[in-house]
Amino acid sequence: MGSGDLDTTALQVRLLGVPAAASIVRERIRAWLDGFGWPEDEADDVVLAVHEAVCNSIEHGYDGHPAGDVEVVGERSVDGDRQRVRIVVRDEGRWRRPRSPGYRGRGIVVMRGCMAGVDVRPGDTGTEVVLVSRPVPTVRARTLPPAVTTTEVRTRLT
Repeated sequence: MGSGDLDTTALQVRLLGVPAAASIVRERIRAWLDGFGWPEDEADDVVLAVHEAVCNSIEHGYDGHPAGDVEVVGERSVDGDRQRVRIVVRDEGRWRRPRSPGYRGRGIVVMRGCMAGVDVRPGDTGTEVVLVSRPVPTVRARTLPPAVTTTEVRTRLT
């Protein structure tokens, strides 16, 4: 891969926006990053940031409405001996302005502490959170990630 090349190994996870879905996303992100030989401490940051974005989508995007879908799409880029990931978390809910944080409301701050870039994009058809990791060394992958990793989870909790 040359300078700034985009890896075709994508991650796509689409799930019903229920609390149990967040653990599935954590596992999928971790496995995907492990496939690229991602350093563990940096992988922890990416997993935490994505987890926060997914939890925010589930908790706030569909607040007071039936759960809708949350989609997580990731792509990896390589620039010389460095690599980074860009992960987009999308929901179809409505953006809510942050309230007084009290003891909560620090999810965006946590995401910003874990990633090089965080961009929250509210819109008429939902909210998108774009997360860009810090660059890490490109190393030989521990396992070969599949060409496209897609997971779709549909669960109804009663």
